[in-house]
Amino acid sequence: MALALALSGRVAQAQPVVAVGSDAPAGSDADATHAPGETLSDEELRGVQTDVATPRDASEGDPTMGTVRTGAYHDNDQTTVLRVLGIVSQTWGHWGAVATVDVDSVTSASVDVRSSPGLSKVDVVTGASGRSSTSGGTMTDTRYQATGGLGWKDNDGHAINATSAAAIETDYASLSAGLNGSYDILTRTITLLGGFTLTDNWVSSVLDTTLHRKMFSTGWSAGAAFVLTRDDALRVRYDGKWANGYQASPYRNVRFGDWSATLGTQQIMFSNTLGSVDGLPELVPGSRVSHAAVVEWVHSLALGIGVHPELRLAHDTWGVDALSAALELRVARPSWRLLVGYRFYLQSHASFYESKYTMAPATYAYYTSDKELGDETGHQVRLDFAHVLIDARRVGDARLMFDVQVDGVHYAYPGFVLLPSRDSVFAMIGVNLEL
Repeated sequence: MALALALSGRVAQAQPVVAVGSDAPAGSDADATHAPGETLSDEELRGVQTDVATPRDASEGDPTMGTVRTGAYHDNDQTTVLRVLGIVSQTWGHWGAVATVDVDSVTSASVDVRSSPGLSKVDVVTGASGRSSTSGGTMTDTRYQATGGLGWKDNDGHAINATSAAAIETDYASLSAGLNGSYDILTRTITLLGGFTLTDNWVSSVLDTTLHRKMFSTGWSAGAAFVLTRDDALRVRYDGKWANGYQASPYRNVRFGDWSATLGTQQIMFSNTLGSVDGLPELVPGSRVSHAAVVEWVHSLALGIGVHPELRLAHDTWGVDALSAALELRVARPSWRLLVGYRFYLQSHASFYESKYTMAPATYAYYTSDKELGDETGHQVRLDFAHVLIDARRVGDARLMFDVQVDGVHYAYPGFVLLPSRDSVFAMIGVNLEL
């Protein structure tokens, strides 16, 4: 069908998630409570979604695929991230497996770093969100993550995948596992979808060696995809997430009173504060439940050409409401593939978020200086191009592909005094070898 061709593409594509601490947008549905392309929290950026190698019919052979990608992220908040990603996958008839290793190297003098009382001092060696620093107001760190997955799929539209991941930084570590599957019914015109993930997080602080906290989260998803016509498919999905434990940052402080700030290259100076100029560590609720509804439509314009609009609405128990709308144009040809997309994001602030907490700390049950809990407006454009360098002419031949992805993002934070907006660019290139 033309629809199937518009959706397909033989170039393997692992969705990148930029390194922790970068405040860069994720490029996948890894988090069940946020739309792809929006700004995620540090904890949510730690994840990476890698699809299990899709098992194929045994008659197509049992290919081994290897992918290597390298990329860079930079924004006007003085953050740069360098990334290297490696993926190896193998199929055996109805079975498939994948293993991924990615390394992110972060250098930053962002607002969060320069406003932290500990990180902005020049006479200490510190780290935040896996960040280490030997000069005040700057940080560097390296994040390592490994993922693995095993999947099974028959020829009748039944599939199941199991995944696991481990990540480590200077003062953070996590372990996660997940299970998801799909089941076709009514002559494969309807696909039922579902899955869940479990994640255990350990948080520490180089500024306070006695701080050792945990945060546990679980996410779930359920939905259905419908083949409406020869040229149209619709998918509806509900995503949920429950997080419990330490969800603040040990390096993010809140100042009280009608304060003023002077932004320096290495340090942000606060004046006219109520109490200490260092403020107090942020305090947020220990539990958070999030819900999201997603509707996606894929329409084939012609053979190998399709459009993909998406709408996502989200709400959580912290009072954050979010809307995300996206549109992609996809073109698939025998030797190349192109994706051009735009995404809009709109978010309201958490119920306890304030630009300035003007009264005494005891007046507030919770307080935060996290700009991502305030009002946000975001725009993201994406260009993704893949080209076959060496094609397989018969079974057993090698296939070599090249792909490049560029994302441009603009976010506005109207209620955040220290950073009214952020502009960033993320670019990644890679090669994929199929044997």
